[in-house]
Amino acid sequence: MGWRTKAALTLGLMLGLLVSEAQAQQSTVQNDRLVVPRIDIAELGAMELGFRIVYDTVYLLYLEDITEASLNIKNSGVFDPQRLTIELDEVMLQSGQSYGLELSLLSSDGGYVFRIDEAIPLNSNQPNSGAIPEPSDQAKTLYTAQCSSCHGSSGIGTSVGPSLIACANCGSASGLSQYIAATMPLGQPANCDAACAADLSAYILAIFNSSNTEVVSQTVGFLQILDASATLHKATKQLASRNPVFEEIQLVSNLGTTGLTLAINNLMEQPAFYDRLTEIFNDYFLTDKYHSRNGSEAAINLLSSDDYPNRRWYDPGKSSRPENYNAIREATNNAVAREPLELINYIVKNNRPFTEIVTADYIMVSPYSARTYGVEGLPFSSEWADEFLPAKLEGIPHAGILTSPMFLNRYPTTSTNRNRGRSRVVFDLLLDTDVLAIEGVRPGNSVDITTPIPTINNPECAKCHTKLDPVASLFQNWDYKGRYRPARLSREGWYTDMEARGFNGQPMPLAGNVDSSLQWLGAKIAVDPKFPKAITRILINGLTGKEPLDSPNEATASKSELDAYTAERSILNDMQARFVADNYILKTLIREILMSPYWRAAGLTEGANSLSHTQTGSSYLLSPEQLDRKIESLYGFTWRGSLDSYYKDKSNSNTSKLNKTFHQIYGGIDSDSVTTRLKSPNGLMGAMQIRLANELACYAVPRDLWKPAGQRNLFLFVDLEDSPYNEAGVLDDTTLSLIKQNIQYLHAYLLGEFLALDSPELEISQQLFMNTINRGRQIILNSGGAWSSVRLPDLCDVTRDFEGNDLRKMNGQDLSLTEDRQYVIRAWMAVAAYLLADYKFFYN
Repeated sequence: MGWRTKAALTLGLMLGLLVSEAQAQQSTVQNDRLVVPRIDIAELGAMELGFRIVYDTVYLLYLEDITEASLNIKNSGVFDPQRLTIELDEVMLQSGQSYGLELSLLSSDGGYVFRIDEAIPLNSNQPNSGAIPEPSDQAKTLYTAQCSSCHGSSGIGTSVGPSLIACANCGSASGLSQYIAATMPLGQPANCDAACAADLSAYILAIFNSSNTEVVSQTVGFLQILDASATLHKATKQLASRNPVFEEIQLVSNLGTTGLTLAINNLMEQPAFYDRLTEIFNDYFLTDKYHSRNGSEAAINLLSSDDYPNRRWYDPGKSSRPENYNAIREATNNAVAREPLELINYIVKNNRPFTEIVTADYIMVSPYSARTYGVEGLPFSSEWADEFLPAKLEGIPHAGILTSPMFLNRYPTTSTNRNRGRSRVVFDLLLDTDVLAIEGVRPGNSVDITTPIPTINNPECAKCHTKLDPVASLFQNWDYKGRYRPARLSREGWYTDMEARGFNGQPMPLAGNVDSSLQWLGAKIAVDPKFPKAITRILINGLTGKEPLDSPNEATASKSELDAYTAERSILNDMQARFVADNYILKTLIREILMSPYWRAAGLTEGANSLSHTQTGSSYLLSPEQLDRKIESLYGFTWRGSLDSYYKDKSNSNTSKLNKTFHQIYGGIDSDSVTTRLKSPNGLMGAMQIRLANELACYAVPRDLWKPAGQRNLFLFVDLEDSPYNEAGVLDDTTLSLIKQNIQYLHAYLLGEFLALDSPELEISQQLFMNTINRGRQIILNSGGAWSSVRLPDLCDVTRDFEGNDLRKMNGQDLSLTEDRQYVIRAWMAVAAYLLADYKFFYN
């Protein structure tokens, strides 16, 4: 086989959805080689695959051989081009043991390398953990006594406990049984032994979850899904705030769904993606309260000078401050402020388990903040590099964001609160549990002066506090300023009238954990199944503009509401399972969301129950930060003012109107007093959108037409002097055709609309162009060509370049653009303003 043919066949593995049959042909392992007898590739037919197996802490499989397979043998497995996985139905080892394997693509650089994600014994004596056992006769009685008060008689959930329909632990009977035995009933797991847990697990799966697959099929099966090309455009705008480039479009065009997956993977390697990731998580953690936008030393001032005597290292005294003092001060402050968000970026960028956000035994520092913390010897690329590296602070038992000074100060405590606020936030953000929704008699009965310790002895108080207070006690080594001050070393010690340190009913062992209890908590959170659910919630909101559906009220919910919840929860649980199986790699979860039918939903097919889809879809209003980046990617500049003055502060992003002047007016947050984004535009925001459309059209159109043809973003088919009328005043069909082509291009470039040349939308835009130029030509004619009728408005003309050079005096020439004698420029400004005012420009 020639190398070209082999390369084509290797690439062909990634092209089509493979078709599996009822009985699989057995794959075999012999002498460190895996042979897969047959995989059907849509465009190539039946193929035999040969892998070389190498063990390097994990088993790696290198694809080496691809040959035609016999049509007389059965298929051996399924390739999923969306997830880039191969599921092999049965693999026989030399020992005679058989396994079902799931392989995932690890690398495609210089050859395809796979790893084993899951291996299921097929011929052992172990029962199938995926089978649903029959519930015992007493299971319903057990459920009513132990579970229904929290989870509802029909399992739909209450304000105390989550829904058990499509629950996070419902993937297998054994997994659910183990979780119940270890943690349930909440705070009293000893009340349900292993036999009780097995009975309850069987009951929950059989009664509440046996029909989930059918519900998903009947609900999601009626969704119209965006094709790979449209999904690429949407994903690129979401992750990178730009249109896809030619190489990305070509990749998807050539490889379809597989190319889309690879393109999304590449997007998650780009700097713009980490800007977006920072925004998504800050919307929940709100630690940007201490960014220099809210005070030049807002974060620095939180650090104790006793702990960090060099915290203000950049200030030698007022009389000796360097010229760039303010810039250095802000860079230092922001490095301290952004530490928890930079931890998230570091974990994601380096494909580390996302559980490290609560287990990391390090803190992130830049060259600036390293001086503040007194950290030396880190291998930064330069003395003032804009980068972050992990570091350990002496004497601090780091536990990711749990011990971050920014997190601890953003959610402070008092002598009466006793870390309960911090505990509430941990449950909310990291365990998707709203402890404030737990039923109890408050605030009317919140004052109890008769019970010795109300939070323990009063049942109404204990409903919350038996869950909340053990975690609050775990924060006892960190004071109200977020300083590490072990409670055992203080004169007062910790409060004796609070629940002891623990989590989910499990007391914390004191040995080895007394001074590092948050490390113990982080380890518990990292293995709790509610952790991936909480992270999924954050990303679903960040990527779709709305949180996952709440569990419906069992007493009032309609069948449509129940079906919507069950279908969505089932799909989210599948995403979470793949996230966990891939070692908590966050990019996997993001890719799962972007490839899901809910994110790609474009409409409903005939016969769909629309009531089950009132919240389906992922279209939402762009945040001011996203809109700002989108404008810059389309035009090469941000919305500030006249481009003749752009050179004065072109390197300062804070001068953008969307980042500063109109940031909160347009629904942005400051992470301090304003913490919730506006998701729907109000009247003021609508007026601002019209102003943005008019001003950007004014600034961009003349500037783009002024540029040489090869450097333009907007006008690829027409030139500055291309009027639809020739010198005799007669319409020129050739020029009209070019104008229409450029209008078609603008619809695609600005709005993502790919319209046929004879579409009504293009006819409307062309008519606007013609109406504007006709009216303008009449104005010029009536004025006798007066200067006032042919000149461009002052804010729209082009007299300086982005370096500040005066174009009217460039090497003895006047290269400026101040006139529009044919009214062509202003006609294009009208079209651009019309398109920019379209709602599609402001939504993703």
